[in-house]
Amino acid sequence: MIVYFYVRGVRPDDVDGAVARSLHLVRLEQQLGLFHEVRWQAAFLENDLAMAIANWVYAWGHYPVMLAIGLWLLLKDPIRFRFVRNVLVVSALVGIATYWLLPAAPPRLMAVHGYDFGFVDTVHGAASNVNYFQPGPFVNDYAALPSFHFGWILLSTMAIWVNTRSRALRTIAVAMSAVMWWAVTVTGNHYFFDMIMGGVVVVLSWWFVRWLGDVRLRELPAAALRRLRW
Repeated sequence: MIVYFYVRGVRPDDVDGAVARSLHLVRLEQQLGLFHEVRWQAAFLENDLAMAIANWVYAWGHYPVMLAIGLWLLLKDPIRFRFVRNVLVVSALVGIATYWLLPAAPPRLMAVHGYDFGFVDTVHGAASNVNYFQPGPFVNDYAALPSFHFGWILLSTMAIWVNTRSRALRTIAVAMSAVMWWAVTVTGNHYFFDMIMGGVVVVLSWWFVRWLGDVRLRELPAAALRRLRW
C-alpha cells in the first residue's frame, strides 16, 4: 500500500488533461441522464449531522475498515486472505496505470479550474469537521478515475460475503458499500462513473486472480482444494 500511494503520488500533475477528461465524463453522464451528484450533495449540505457522518465515513470508513477486515480474514483463513490481498494488488496496479495515463479531476476541484457545477469540498475544505491527512508525497489530487475509495470497500464487501453465511454480516457488508457510495458522492469527491469504474476494476481483478488460481489448483492438497471452492 505504501508503494501504491507513493507511485500514485509522484505522478506529475497534468491539470489541463485531468480537467478536460472530467469534463468529458460530466458530458457523458449528462447524456446518459446520470449526472445527479450535485443534487445528491445539495440535498444533504444543510444537514450538519448528515454531512458530519459523510465526512467521517469518507475519512475513516475506508482504510481502517479494510485493515480490520484484512486482519479478520487473515485469522479466519490465510489462503482466502491471500486471494483477497492479490485482488487488491492487481487492482492497485491497474489503478496506478490509469492514474498515470488518464488522470482525472474530482468534482470538488472543478470550480477551482473555472468549471463550477455547484460542488462543495466538504472533506478537504476549510469548513471540514474531519482531519483527512495524507503526507505530501502520497497525495495525487487528480487520481479520481477509477475510485478505489468505493472500489476497495466493494472488495471488502465481497470478501465478507464469500467468507460468511451470516445474514447479519452480509447485510452489514452490503450496507458498507451503499453508505460509502453515498458518502463519496455527497462529499464531492467522485462522479458516479468514477465509482462504477472502481467497481469494474475490482470485479475484473477478482476474476483474473480466480483464473490464475484455477491454473494452480491441481498442485494443492485435497483439503486446501475444498476450501477454495467458493
